[in-house]
Amino acid sequence: MDFVSIISLIATVIGLLAFSIIAAKHKRNRYQKFLFLLFIFSLAYNALLSSLATSGLLLDYPHFYRTASPFLYCIPIALYLLAKAIGKNQNTPSRSDYALFLIPLLHMAELTPFYFQNSAVKLEHLGNLTTNPDIMVFDKVSLISSNWHYLFQLSLGALLMTITFFKTLKYRKNPGGNSRKRKLIWINWISLFLGFCFAILVLLLLVDPANLNIYVYGAFLITMALLIVFLGLFLEPHVLYGTLHSENIKKRMPAKGETNANLSAQDRDFRSLIEAYFESEQAYLEPSFRQADLASHLNVSRNTLSAMINGSYKMNFNQLLNEKRIDYALKNLDDTKWKHLSLEGIAREVGFKSRTTFNKAFKLKTGSTPSKYRTAQILE
Repeated sequence: MDFVSIISLIATVIGLLAFSIIAAKHKRNRYQKFLFLLFIFSLAYNALLSSLATSGLLLDYPHFYRTASPFLYCIPIALYLLAKAIGKNQNTPSRSDYALFLIPLLHMAELTPFYFQNSAVKLEHLGNLTTNPDIMVFDKVSLISSNWHYLFQLSLGALLMTITFFKTLKYRKNPGGNSRKRKLIWINWISLFLGFCFAILVLLLLVDPANLNIYVYGAFLITMALLIVFLGLFLEPHVLYGTLHSENIKKRMPAKGETNANLSAQDRDFRSLIEAYFESEQAYLEPSFRQADLASHLNVSRNTLSAMINGSYKMNFNQLLNEKRIDYALKNLDDTKWKHLSLEGIAREVGFKSRTTFNKAFKLKTGSTPSKYRTAQILE
């Protein structure tokens, strides 16, 4: 195995490790977590295929051929949508987001007939892979030649990463907790690096590729991108785990056995942690969100969390949760994507299982029923 295949294999292992950690431990709403996992998996899978191709092992496992191509589309798409979801506090994709997801799905559909070919046909396409890796770039196994797919994939990647870079700069200026800003800073730097890599690869395709080992250069750059991504992840566990810094939390939390009377001195610090969570995360808008979920995110016991909420807010967890959900509803009532929703639909959007509970919480917060409040807003 040469240098590129070795570092590609190392990057794959690191990628799968990070994927496992995110899947098991990451604290974020489901949509954002899915995008994060898709981004990491797409990078890791492309690194695996690069390792197989540059080492020649793909000849022993021909059914892997071209399976990474749709995931090359997913790398910039997932990171762009993740930045957008964090910046705009999205917990579901918009219609334009679905349109982007269609790109890799259509490419996968285009390649499906080839995937069902037997190994002999795939080996014929691979040909002299060990002496000419660029066959991976210029082969034609579907309606569109591979080099045109690569050109479109890399150009789309350079474009989306450029947009992501400037959007994250803008999102970072918006109000929000420290947790949200740190995620955006990480995405900002990663998009800059990936955008540079994609742009370099586009240039390699546009110059005389016959004199270049373009696939090897591409594999090297993608692998280095993955290593940079994971260096950033493991140096910033806050992004990897999606939690607030446990060290700071533990310093601010009361020692075991402290009474409620002792908690008042730390009320302000604790309240800032809670507010940062509700500003930067949206898992609390899921109907299944429980006190144990918030306690896990803050790395404290349920009893400690309950005592601190009572001390800081003078209410219990359910009352606080309902209030934060109503705050979110009030902030988004004028949003265009909510205009078509019924009051029952809005209740579900913010995590209430029934309209009755939503109405009660809404009236407690505003002194008015949701229907009257909405009518007054329209009249204004």
